[in-house]
Amino acid sequence: MNSARSMSFVDADGHVLEHPSEMLEYAPRGYRDRIWHIETDADGTEWCVFDDRRIRANGMSMAGVAGMGEQARERARRGELKYTEVRPAAYSALPRVADMERDGIERSVLYPTLLLGIAGLRDAEFAAIQCRVYNDWLSDHVSDCAARLFGVAIVPQQDIELAAREIRRVSRLPGIVGIMLRPNPSLDWKPMNDSAYDPLWRAASEANLPIGFHPYQAGDLPGACLGLRLNEAGPITDAPDTDDALLAINVDNIFYTQAISNPLDMMNTIAFTVAGGVCERFPDLKLVFLEANGGWIVSWLERLDHQHAIFPWDSPTLVMKPSEYFRRQCWISFDPDEALLAFSANSPLCGADRIVWASDYPHADAIFPGVTKELSTAIASLRPEQQADIAGRSALALYGLD
Repeated sequence: MNSARSMSFVDADGHVLEHPSEMLEYAPRGYRDRIWHIETDADGTEWCVFDDRRIRANGMSMAGVAGMGEQARERARRGELKYTEVRPAAYSALPRVADMERDGIERSVLYPTLLLGIAGLRDAEFAAIQCRVYNDWLSDHVSDCAARLFGVAIVPQQDIELAAREIRRVSRLPGIVGIMLRPNPSLDWKPMNDSAYDPLWRAASEANLPIGFHPYQAGDLPGACLGLRLNEAGPITDAPDTDDALLAINVDNIFYTQAISNPLDMMNTIAFTVAGGVCERFPDLKLVFLEANGGWIVSWLERLDHQHAIFPWDSPTLVMKPSEYFRRQCWISFDPDEALLAFSANSPLCGADRIVWASDYPHADAIFPGVTKELSTAIASLRPEQQADIAGRSALALYGLD
């Protein structure tokens, strides 16, 4: 078995917590009061101020407690941990790299945390401004550790033309290696193979930036959460009934919104991109499907291939099997402890070179320290070249880091 230190590990889906104040330095005149930031009252109470809303920030601290222990996690759950009391590496580059060293991670690709939900804003023009501010901040943030940290930009998905414009802009920013989209049909339930989304795929293809589909548990966009009313399933814990952080995103629980919505939305997105003709129309487009587990990917591709074989008239633009489009231009992320990781790596429908892994650091469910050790155990039965692909080479190819 290869040890965690004998392979090159690349974290394909880490996160950065939005800095309490630094984005204000990038805010255009007239928008400082709306751009995401934390304010502190005279009594020490912290507030998240964003788009003319002001909510208590303590509930957001759960997103930055990796490695802080059970006591800190409980304090965060009870709303007793301040946002500024989270692990410093959550939003500071140099401490982040120090934590990466502890786990033997060579490079990490950073997705946002609270701004994962940017597509849910109703004001598309302000969303575009917030995206520009965040992306400029992120570029500078990762440039502080340019060989180790890389950023994934956010775009105003609620307005496809504005999103395509931001994709073209960020393609020139240092350290930006991808584009984040939520796996939700953001245009009034239109499926993602609708031609209305083509400017997105075209811009990403021409910029040579992969699209990372990353879910977010908010009940604000078309998809499984709203369609199945999972955001109204009811609290399942003894947490306070009024959790400002959850109320702000229109959900009353996290368990059902993530356990059910994440994989369902991702399966839907895969179906409409690989079987719905998006990959056929845009052969240079690179897609990665994140934070929804990956153990279902082989059976899902089998099902899509079967349906295409039986009902080809319903996918008339395809010249290959859906699974062949996946093999050509898609990747999927696994958690390091998934039982079907090795099985999927050995399947001709998926393969080790289409698998990346995610730390989810610094979120509460991140394994820190020890994530690379756990991954090494999960892939120990695979051939050395397969292990190397999953540990890092697949992510290098996906994001163009090699």
